[in-house]
Amino acid sequence: MRHWIPPAPLAAGLAYQLAAWLIVLAYAFVPSEGLALAWVHAVALGWLTTVALAVLLFVVSAFTDLPWRGENVARAAAAIVPLATALLVLAFAAGAVVALDLAAAVLLVAIGAYVAMAVRTLRQPAPARTEAAIARALAVALSMLALTALLGAMLAGAYGGGDARVLALAPSHALLGIGAWLTVLVSGVSVQTFRPMFGTRSRWPRAHVASGAGLLIGAVMAAVAAPWSAPMLRIGVALGALGTAIYAADALDIVRRATTPHPALRAFAGAAVAWLIVAAACAVAASWGITPLGRAAVVAALAGWLGGMVNAHLHHLGVRVVVTFLRGDDDETRPWEVLDPWLTWLALAAGQIAVAGAFAGTVWDVRPAFAIAGIAGVVAVLAMLANVLTVRRATLRERADGSV
Repeated sequence: MRHWIPPAPLAAGLAYQLAAWLIVLAYAFVPSEGLALAWVHAVALGWLTTVALAVLLFVVSAFTDLPWRGENVARAAAAIVPLATALLVLAFAAGAVVALDLAAAVLLVAIGAYVAMAVRTLRQPAPARTEAAIARALAVALSMLALTALLGAMLAGAYGGGDARVLALAPSHALLGIGAWLTVLVSGVSVQTFRPMFGTRSRWPRAHVASGAGLLIGAVMAAVAAPWSAPMLRIGVALGALGTAIYAADALDIVRRATTPHPALRAFAGAAVAWLIVAAACAVAASWGITPLGRAAVVAALAGWLGGMVNAHLHHLGVRVVVTFLRGDDDETRPWEVLDPWLTWLALAAGQIAVAGAFAGTVWDVRPAFAIAGIAGVVAVLAMLANVLTVRRATLRERADGSV
C-alpha cells in the first residue's frame, strides 16, 4: 500500500537521530574531525533530509494541488538517501576516502533524481495564486538541496587529497545546506503545518514572505561570499539573521496562541525557535571572526532548531502517520489522544539537555559536556521510540474495541 507519508523514512530518521547522539558520546572519549563530520552528516542528511524528503512526498502535491510527476522515481530516491548516508557517515568516521567518494556520488544521483521529479511537478500550472507561490518556494528550496549535494560531492572528492581551493567551499556547503535548504524549507512548511498542530494561524500573513526572502537571499549571499569576501559574508549572514527574527516573532506568537490541548508540542516548537535565534546570533558572531561560535552555530541550528522542529512535527504528523497506517487514511484520531504525555515530556527535556551539552562542549571544548549530551540524546530517542509503541498499542486497542 502506498501511504501518504511513507513510514520507513520516518523510522530511519529516528535511527539516525540515535546514531548522531551515539557519535557525540564517542566524540567525548575519542574526539576527531572525522567523527565531527560524521555527526554533521548523520544529522543533516540522515535525521533531517531523510524525514524532509518523506514528508515532501505528501507536501508537494497536497500544498499545491498539483499531481506528482515521476512519483515512483522520487519515492525510490527518498529510499536510497538514508542508505547512502549510512555509508557516508561510516566513511567519515573511519576515514575511508574511497567509500566517501562512492557515497557522495550515490547521494548526488539520488538527490538529483528526487529534485528533478519534484521540480517537474512544481512547474505545472497551479490552480491559484497561493498554490503557485508555494510551488515556487518549494522548487527553490529543493534546488538549494541539489546545489548542496553537488558541493558535497566536490568536497568529498577533495577530502582525501586536500585540494585547498575546493575545501575552501566547505563553509558555502554548510550555509546552503543548513540555511538555504533546511531552514528555508522548515520555516516555509511550518506556515502550513502549524495550523493543525496548534489550531491557529499567523496574524501577519506576509511575515513568512519577508522571513523567507531574508533567509534565502542571506544564505545564498553568504555562501557565495564565504570563500573570498568577508564583508559580503557579513551582509549575507545579517540578512539571514533578520529573516530569522521575523520568522521567530511570528512562530512564537502562533505557539503562544495555540488552542490544541498539547502543551508539550508547544514547548517543542518554542524551544526549537529559541535555538534558531541562538544559531543566528552565533553565525553573526562567527562572521566577525569569533571562530568557535561558527561550529556552535552549526550545532544549535542542526540539533536545536532543525532537529527540534522535526521532532515537534514527529509528535504530530509522525503520530498521524502511525495511526493512519494502522487504521486507514480516513481516521481522525488526534495525536494527544494516543501519546503518553510523560514520555513526550521526557523526550523534550532529555533532548534539550542533549543540545545544550553539545553546544557547551563545542563552545568551551569540554569533553564531559559531550558525554552528557550523548547520554541525554539517547534517552530522548528511546523515549520517542517508547511513545511510538504506546501509540501503536493504543491505536490497535481502539480498533479491537470497535471504535474505528
